[in-house]
Amino acid sequence: MPRIDRPDRERARAVKREKLLEAAITVVRRDGPGVSMDAIAREAGITKPIIYRAFGDRDGLTNAVADRFAAELAGALGEAIEQAPDDRARVARTIDVYLGFIEREPAIVRFLINRGIERSDKDGVALSGFVSNVGQMITQAIGEALRARGLDSGAAEPWAYAIVGAVHLAGDWWLERRVMPRERLVEYLTSLVWDGMQSFTEANDAELIHLKGQAR
Repeated sequence: MPRIDRPDRERARAVKREKLLEAAITVVRRDGPGVSMDAIAREAGITKPIIYRAFGDRDGLTNAVADRFAAELAGALGEAIEQAPDDRARVARTIDVYLGFIEREPAIVRFLINRGIERSDKDGVALSGFVSNVGQMITQAIGEALRARGLDSGAAEPWAYAIVGAVHLAGDWWLERRVMPRERLVEYLTSLVWDGMQSFTEANDAELIHLKGQAR
């Protein structure tokens, strides 16, 4: 019997894990966020213990799905932010990209968010890995924008998570009601977020000008 080298075994394991992840995503999209591990195993044509060996447990599988979609979203957010002509447009495009994602993948988003809520009830983990990943992406973007203007970047992280929470809940409401086009919701949320950020930055700009005047 030919000997299988360790790198080959690792590659085979990675390929199998990827196929299981694709099966999980397929079932969540088809059957909704409450999908069972048994249903995922049936889709993949395997037994449930094989999934546990690949991912550890349901949380491990959820985290793998979160990583996949957070990476996809990171690329879209980075492109939108880079191409925006000004700070307000960056806020608007960030909101639009996230709303577009939850519009395309409602079952996936609810699968990830609901799992975070279940875990918070069980062991005090308040954020899903997906929300945490997205929050950190937006934290970095806001922090860089504030530092570029010489402003206090301490607001970046709470702002980022506030934006994610507000946009997610508003988007969830919008998916259920569909009472307006996405473009209008983006404008409403941008006005809400931007007005608050703008008042903060203007106040800090005025303080910096005042301090520079005193230093002369």
